[in-house]
Amino acid sequence: MLTNRLKDDNWALHQIAERQETPGSLIKGTMPKDGYIGMLEQQLLINTTLDATLRDAVKADPRVSELVLEEQMLSPYIAEDLAFFGIETGSIDPTPGTTRFIEHIESSRDNPLHLLGLHYVRLGACNGNRFVARVVRKAYGLGETEGTRYLDPFGEKQRTGWVEFKAALDAMPFDASEQDRVFEGTRAAYLYAINMDHPEHHSAEQLLDMHGKTLDKKAFEEGHSVHVPSNQH
Repeated sequence: MLTNRLKDDNWALHQIAERQETPGSLIKGTMPKDGYIGMLEQQLLINTTLDATLRDAVKADPRVSELVLEEQMLSPYIAEDLAFFGIETGSIDPTPGTTRFIEHIESSRDNPLHLLGLHYVRLGACNGNRFVARVVRKAYGLGETEGTRYLDPFGEKQRTGWVEFKAALDAMPFDASEQDRVFEGTRAAYLYAINMDHPEHHSAEQLLDMHGKTLDKKAFEEGHSVHVPSNQH
Protein backbone atom coordinates (compact mmCIF):
# COMPACT_ATOMS: atom_id res chain seq x y z
CA MET A 1 0.00 0.00 0.00
CA LEU A 2 1.10 3.54 -0.70
CA THR A 3 0.83 4.70 2.90
CA ASN A 4 3.10 1.83 4.01
CA ARG A 5 5.72 3.08 1.59
CA LEU A 6 5.30 6.67 2.78
CA LYS A 7 6.05 5.54 6.34
CA ASP A 8 8.59 2.77 5.79
CA ASP A 9 10.75 4.48 3.18
CA ASN A 10 10.89 7.75 5.10
CA TRP A 11 11.69 6.36 8.52
CA ALA A 12 15.23 7.74 8.69
CA LEU A 13 14.31 11.33 7.85
CA HIS A 14 11.25 11.05 10.09
CA GLN A 15 13.45 10.02 13.01
CA ILE A 16 15.91 12.82 12.30
CA ALA A 17 13.04 15.31 12.21
CA GLU A 18 11.86 14.22 15.66
CA ARG A 19 15.36 14.76 17.06
CA GLN A 20 15.60 18.42 16.12
CA GLU A 21 15.79 21.10 18.79
CA THR A 22 12.29 22.51 18.29
CA PRO A 23 10.26 19.28 18.60
CA GLY A 24 12.65 18.00 21.25
CA SER A 25 12.17 20.98 23.54
CA LEU A 26 8.41 20.93 22.98
CA ILE A 27 7.96 17.34 24.07
CA LYS A 28 10.24 17.89 27.07
CA GLY A 29 8.29 20.99 28.09
CA THR A 30 11.47 23.06 28.17
CA MET A 31 10.73 25.50 25.36
CA PRO A 32 10.13 29.06 26.66
CA LYS A 33 6.69 30.41 25.86
CA ASP A 34 8.21 33.05 23.57
CA GLY A 35 9.88 30.26 21.63
CA TYR A 36 6.58 28.42 21.30
CA ILE A 37 4.86 31.55 20.03
CA GLY A 38 7.71 32.10 17.58
CA MET A 39 7.28 28.54 16.31
CA LEU A 40 3.57 29.18 15.78
CA GLU A 41 4.37 32.35 13.84
CA GLN A 42 6.64 30.50 11.44
CA GLN A 43 4.15 27.67 11.05
CA LEU A 44 1.44 30.19 10.22
CA LEU A 45 3.49 31.45 7.28
CA ILE A 46 4.22 27.93 6.01
CA ASN A 47 0.72 26.56 6.47
CA THR A 48 -0.97 29.60 4.99
CA THR A 49 1.04 29.02 1.82
CA LEU A 50 0.37 25.28 1.80
CA ASP A 51 -3.34 25.79 2.41
CA ALA A 52 -3.58 28.22 -0.51
CA THR A 53 -1.73 25.93 -2.91
CA LEU A 54 -3.80 22.93 -1.80
CA ARG A 55 -7.00 24.81 -2.55
CA ASP A 56 -5.71 25.28 -6.10
CA ALA A 57 -4.67 21.62 -6.21
CA VAL A 58 -8.18 20.56 -5.24
CA LYS A 59 -9.48 22.44 -8.26
CA ALA A 60 -6.81 21.02 -10.57
CA ASP A 61 -7.08 17.33 -9.64
CA PRO A 62 -10.44 15.80 -8.62
CA ARG A 63 -8.63 12.98 -6.82
CA VAL A 64 -6.98 15.49 -4.50
CA SER A 65 -10.38 17.05 -3.82
CA GLU A 66 -11.59 13.70 -2.48
CA LEU A 67 -8.72 13.57 0.02
CA VAL A 68 -8.06 17.15 1.11
CA LEU A 69 -10.90 18.67 3.10
CA GLU A 70 -11.28 22.30 4.12
CA GLU A 71 -11.35 21.32 7.79
CA GLN A 72 -7.84 19.88 7.34
CA MET A 73 -6.36 23.28 6.52
CA LEU A 74 -4.23 24.16 9.52
CA SER A 75 -3.59 27.89 9.19
CA PRO A 76 -6.92 28.91 10.82
CA TYR A 77 -6.04 26.87 13.91
CA ILE A 78 -2.63 28.53 14.15
CA ALA A 79 -4.18 31.96 13.72
CA GLU A 80 -6.55 31.11 16.58
CA ASP A 81 -3.62 30.19 18.81
CA LEU A 82 -1.74 33.38 17.99
CA ALA A 83 -4.86 35.46 18.62
CA PHE A 84 -5.12 33.85 22.06
CA PHE A 85 -1.55 35.00 22.78
CA GLY A 86 -2.35 38.49 21.49
CA ILE A 87 0.01 38.33 18.52
CA GLU A 88 -0.43 40.58 15.50
CA THR A 89 0.16 38.32 12.53
CA GLY A 90 0.46 40.93 9.81
CA SER A 91 4.18 41.55 10.21
CA ILE A 92 5.85 38.20 10.91
CA ASP A 93 9.36 37.89 9.50
CA PRO A 94 10.19 34.43 8.13
CA THR A 95 13.32 32.65 9.23
CA PRO A 96 15.65 31.24 6.55
CA GLY A 97 14.15 27.79 7.07
CA THR A 98 10.63 29.13 6.68
CA THR A 99 11.58 31.02 3.54
CA ARG A 100 13.04 27.88 2.00
CA PHE A 101 9.95 25.84 2.89
CA ILE A 102 7.60 28.45 1.42
CA GLU A 103 9.65 28.69 -1.76
CA HIS A 104 9.47 24.93 -2.15
CA ILE A 105 5.70 24.90 -1.70
CA GLU A 106 5.24 27.69 -4.23
CA SER A 107 7.51 25.95 -6.73
CA SER A 108 5.24 22.88 -6.47
CA ARG A 109 2.01 24.69 -7.36
CA ASP A 110 1.67 22.73 -10.61
CA ASN A 111 2.28 19.39 -8.89
CA PRO A 112 -0.90 18.57 -6.90
CA LEU A 113 0.31 15.10 -5.89
CA HIS A 114 3.53 16.50 -4.45
CA LEU A 115 1.44 18.94 -2.43
CA LEU A 116 -0.67 16.00 -1.28
CA GLY A 117 2.52 14.39 0.05
CA LEU A 118 3.35 17.54 2.02
CA HIS A 119 -0.19 17.52 3.40
CA TYR A 120 0.03 13.84 4.36
CA VAL A 121 2.99 14.53 6.63
CA ARG A 122 1.44 17.47 8.43
CA LEU A 123 -1.79 15.55 9.05
CA GLY A 124 0.18 12.57 10.33
CA ALA A 125 2.12 14.84 12.67
CA CYS A 126 -1.14 15.68 14.44
CA ASN A 127 -1.15 12.15 15.92
CA GLY A 128 1.97 12.77 17.98
CA ASN A 129 1.18 16.43 18.46
CA ARG A 130 -1.90 15.50 20.49
CA PHE A 131 0.50 14.25 23.16
CA VAL A 132 2.81 17.24 22.71
CA ALA A 133 -0.19 19.52 23.30
CA ARG A 134 -0.68 18.02 26.75
CA VAL A 135 2.91 18.82 27.67
CA VAL A 136 2.59 22.37 26.30
CA ARG A 137 -0.63 23.01 28.22
CA LYS A 138 1.01 21.90 31.45
CA ALA A 139 4.19 23.88 30.80
CA TYR A 140 2.38 27.15 30.09
CA GLY A 141 -0.68 26.68 32.30
CA LEU A 142 -3.10 26.59 29.37
CA GLY A 143 -6.65 25.28 29.13
CA GLU A 144 -7.81 22.31 27.05
CA THR A 145 -7.75 24.17 23.73
CA GLU A 146 -6.28 27.60 24.47
CA GLY A 147 -3.13 28.15 22.44
CA THR A 148 -2.81 24.54 21.24
CA ARG A 149 -5.32 24.18 18.41
CA TYR A 150 -2.48 23.79 15.89
CA LEU A 151 -1.03 20.85 17.83
CA ASP A 152 -4.41 19.26 18.49
CA PRO A 153 -6.84 20.59 15.86
CA PHE A 154 -9.17 17.60 15.63
CA GLY A 155 -9.38 16.46 19.24
CA GLU A 156 -10.97 13.04 19.71
CA LYS A 157 -11.65 12.83 15.96
CA GLN A 158 -7.92 12.71 15.17
CA ARG A 159 -7.49 8.94 15.20
CA THR A 160 -10.61 8.18 13.15
CA GLY A 161 -9.89 10.96 10.66
CA TRP A 162 -6.30 9.81 10.14
CA VAL A 163 -7.33 6.19 9.54
CA GLU A 164 -9.98 7.32 7.05
CA PHE A 165 -7.54 9.60 5.25
CA LYS A 166 -4.95 6.85 4.87
CA ALA A 167 -7.56 4.36 3.66
CA ALA A 168 -8.82 6.82 1.06
CA LEU A 169 -5.27 7.53 -0.09
CA ASP A 170 -4.50 3.81 -0.43
CA ALA A 171 -7.70 3.34 -2.42
CA MET A 172 -6.75 5.97 -5.00
CA PRO A 173 -5.87 4.40 -8.39
CA PHE A 174 -2.54 6.20 -8.67
CA ASP A 175 -0.10 4.69 -11.13
CA ALA A 176 3.55 4.15 -10.20
CA SER A 177 4.64 7.58 -11.40
CA GLU A 178 1.86 9.30 -9.49
CA GLN A 179 2.70 7.38 -6.33
CA ASP A 180 6.29 8.54 -6.74
CA ARG A 181 5.12 12.15 -6.81
CA VAL A 182 3.19 11.72 -3.56
CA PHE A 183 6.23 10.03 -2.02
CA GLU A 184 8.56 12.84 -3.08
CA GLY A 185 6.19 15.28 -1.40
CA THR A 186 6.40 13.39 1.89
CA ARG A 187 10.17 13.22 1.67
CA ALA A 188 10.34 16.96 1.03
CA ALA A 189 8.10 17.63 4.04
CA TYR A 190 10.53 15.87 6.37
CA LEU A 191 13.55 17.45 4.72
CA TYR A 192 12.30 21.02 4.99
CA ALA A 193 10.98 20.46 8.52
CA ILE A 194 14.43 19.26 9.63
CA ASN A 195 16.07 22.26 8.02
CA MET A 196 13.83 24.67 9.93
CA ASP A 197 16.38 24.39 12.73
CA HIS A 198 19.37 24.98 10.42
CA PRO A 199 20.57 28.33 9.06
CA GLU A 200 21.66 26.58 5.86
CA HIS A 201 19.81 23.91 3.93
CA HIS A 202 21.13 20.36 4.19
CA SER A 203 20.29 17.74 1.57
CA ALA A 204 18.81 14.38 2.53
CA GLU A 205 22.16 12.77 1.79
CA GLN A 206 23.98 15.20 4.09
CA LEU A 207 21.49 14.64 6.89
CA LEU A 208 21.67 10.88 6.60
CA ASP A 209 25.45 11.08 6.66
CA MET A 210 25.36 13.30 9.75
CA HIS A 211 22.90 11.10 11.67
CA GLY A 212 23.31 7.69 10.06
CA LYS A 213 25.31 6.05 12.84
CA THR A 214 22.70 6.89 15.47
CA LEU A 215 19.51 6.07 13.58
CA ASP A 216 17.51 3.15 14.98
CA LYS A 217 14.94 1.53 12.71
CA LYS A 218 13.82 -0.90 15.40
CA ALA A 219 12.96 1.98 17.70
CA PHE A 220 11.13 3.70 14.87
CA GLU A 221 9.11 0.61 14.08
CA GLU A 222 8.16 0.21 17.72
CA GLY A 223 6.67 3.68 17.84
CA HIS A 224 9.40 5.96 16.44
CA SER A 225 8.74 8.41 19.21
CA VAL A 226 8.53 8.03 22.97
CA HIS A 227 5.35 10.07 23.07
CA VAL A 228 3.43 8.36 20.25
CA PRO A 229 2.08 4.82 20.68
CA SER A 230 2.59 2.72 17.55
CA ASN A 231 -1.13 2.31 16.96
CA GLN A 232 -1.40 6.02 16.34
CA HIS A 233 0.62 5.84 13.09
